[in-house]
Amino acid sequence: PEYVERRIWSGLHKYAGTVDALATIDGKFGVLDIKTSTGFFPEYNLQTAAYIQALQELEIKKSLALPKEIQTRWILRINQHKVCKKCNSTLREKGGRSKTRNGKSNGTPRCIDAEHDWGEPEGDVELKEFPYYFKDVRAFLAAKILWEWDNDYWLRQIGYSR
Repeated sequence: PEYVERRIWSGLHKYAGTVDALATIDGKFGVLDIKTSTGFFPEYNLQTAAYIQALQELEIKKSLALPKEIQTRWILRINQHKVCKKCNSTLREKGGRSKTRNGKSNGTPRCIDAEHDWGEPEGDVELKEFPYYFKDVRAFLAAKILWEWDNDYWLRQIGYSR
């Protein structure tokens, strides 16, 4: 990645965020967002689309001295879990919390929590490209407008104007 943990903003739409990385993958330059999760969730696309939208603005392009136009976006999903040797349930520990999910049904009943026999940690890594972002940008901006409407009183208190 050429750019890691870079603060970006949209002067036009008044939002900011921190891009995990801007990277070149398979010859394409784009936004790389890293998630530690069990899957890909639609709201991730809103975030990455907002980053792309901001990175189209001249001010941010000049500020970051981008070598070329942003062409796409990817989400790199990283997950770690343990599998019960007895019942195939999975244990995911993140942020001081643990979550156990029932394993794939193989006819074996799920263990009582105290009886699980957890194996060594296993990792999942998956990279997905999401090249189309127009609808996601529209959804992000709609959600932002709704949030501004809901927080209008507090926004006026700090002098925020739309």
